[in-house]
Amino acid sequence: MAAGLGTRRFHRLHFADDGGPATLVARIEDDGALPPPATNWPTPPPWLAEPALEPLLGFLAEAGLPVPASALHLEAEGIDLLEDVGDTNLLCVPEDARRARTLEACALLPRLQALEAEARAIPAFGRAYDATLIATKAWKFLNWTVPMLLGRPASAAEQSEIGALFDAITSLATAAPKRLAHRDCKAENLHLVRHAEASARLVMIDVQGAFLAPPEYDLACLLYDLQVTNDEAFVEEALAATRETLPDRPDEETFRTRFDALALARLCKDVAHVVHAGVARGDRRRWHEIPRGLALISMIAGRRAHTLPGLTKLASVTAALTAALESSDSGRRGATGAPGA
Repeated sequence: MAAGLGTRRFHRLHFADDGGPATLVARIEDDGALPPPATNWPTPPPWLAEPALEPLLGFLAEAGLPVPASALHLEAEGIDLLEDVGDTNLLCVPEDARRARTLEACALLPRLQALEAEARAIPAFGRAYDATLIATKAWKFLNWTVPMLLGRPASAAEQSEIGALFDAITSLATAAPKRLAHRDCKAENLHLVRHAEASARLVMIDVQGAFLAPPEYDLACLLYDLQVTNDEAFVEEALAATRETLPDRPDEETFRTRFDALALARLCKDVAHVVHAGVARGDRRRWHEIPRGLALISMIAGRRAHTLPGLTKLASVTAALTAALESSDSGRRGATGAPGA
């Protein structure tokens, strides 16, 4: 099955008709069999490795959250056999249907955030959106996006001012309540599974990265997804509908400030990953998403210019990145900048 930008692999297994499932999905962790391509680009500072899929998947299923059923978990081998939820995700459905299902996904988040467990039982509760993780997002933007698209290192002023912005995001996140978050809640990871019933069941996949984060984190991932265009009227509708149902029920100003701050950090990281995949690894499947990511960063920077530091510089850098991406020679720089042929 088609893989994402990471090293995890997926295979669809077909079984004889003996009363069991016709298909299962084998989810295989990176076993080093496929070495990463050689690259001269720097490696980001490390953060916590993702834990095994279990016991989290079973914990979520027992709590009534819609996740794939597990048929087999082999932790030592890094293999899980999971319910086949098909290939139809929210990227595949018409806009009206996708919006309705996105609101349905938003309604799952308060249920997810209401869950509690000891970290020794469910490791996700021992992982958190913290200063170290936020710093890796800033690092990727400054050390991947800027040099790979502009063909030069980030300047001292860019590093200082964008660093100040991420310090402010860290302060907001540190002061916020921490609730269980999917961590990669986006259209690609929300599947529609049709059985005998009239309407398809919405299922969350790719949950192994779950951690504790501010209440707005998953909303930022979902509503400012690089692969989906949600207009601001819909974003406002979804935020208003969800805020009132969150367990911590933040006041509107705090909620919106944190949402924008977390979205900025997430978008900077997402753009960096797509740029890095295209330049360092030659994987341009998602290259077309970069302009949307830069446009969203620019939009949030504009409306938060008087709320968060460093946004004037971020807006300037984003404008330069957008111009470089659009320029006729940006696709001919090869290893010195944007990817070549």
